[in-house]
Amino acid sequence: MSSYDRRHVDLRDETSSWTHVARQVGAGADVVDLGCWDGLLLAALVREAGCRGVGVERDAEAAGRARARGLEVVAADLDAPDWPAALGGRRFGVVVLADVVEHVRDPVGVLTAIRTRVLAPGGRVVLSVPNVAHGSVRLGLLLGAFERDDTGVLDRTHLHFWTRTTFEAVLARAGLGVVAASRVERPLQPEVVEKALGAAGLASDALVAHLVDDADARTFQWVVSATEAAAGARPPSAPALHRDPLRVGDRAIARHVRKIGVLQERVRVLEVGGPFGWLRYARLRAGQWRAQRRARRRAARRGDDGAGPA
Repeated sequence: MSSYDRRHVDLRDETSSWTHVARQVGAGADVVDLGCWDGLLLAALVREAGCRGVGVERDAEAAGRARARGLEVVAADLDAPDWPAALGGRRFGVVVLADVVEHVRDPVGVLTAIRTRVLAPGGRVVLSVPNVAHGSVRLGLLLGAFERDDTGVLDRTHLHFWTRTTFEAVLARAGLGVVAASRVERPLQPEVVEKALGAAGLASDALVAHLVDDADARTFQWVVSATEAAAGARPPSAPALHRDPLRVGDRAIARHVRKIGVLQERVRVLEVGGPFGWLRYARLRAGQWRAQRRARRRAARRGDDGAGPA
């Protein structure tokens, strides 16, 4: 699935993260676009939203193309220790990191430098980041795959992968708090999910619904605005286990795998047959029932549901 199309900008396209970024930047803002590449997004903000913009880009060829659009572009590498010095002490009302922060080596360090040296008082950082909890990644993991690609959530150049909650924690560690957020949705098609799960022997209406209909599974990218957090603010805590959609999916899969194993055991005993086949089958069922009861007791002590096959 393609993720970032830098050939054109259509700020009316709701499937583009740049549309969400532009909306959160707002009209007439004083913007610095970090990692602006060839300036397409920054030029659109200047042209269509009346923003005043400066770009920061480490790639000389891309920066040249951005300057050819009439933009001011500063050469700097966000992985360098003192990159904010290239801006000469200037501060901005809005700092944009559009599909950038997942590429830097030290996201917390970069975000902290933005907060302390680049962001104007009362300013905002607007970021778009891929969502590793997207349904395509979940489905791949269910099938035993985590394949890197040239584009998309698993882009080979991505150094970090986040869910909404884990990314908010990164922002909090840098002293930033989320004040607005939106989703760029690209849901999976039910028939594609059903076919893939069916081929792997994991077909389940509940699992298909989880991968297709769950809000986070539909979310391809998060776009958030963050401001300096209040003194003493604590990072967001991880969601409770029973509310974490990935853990819920894991438990559902585990239950199905256990059920398949139990049924396979019963089939093997029945296939053997013989005059005492019914006795072996009864003993097997009794043993499975006792094992299930023990599993439910352990689950109750952990606070899990522990549901298993009948």
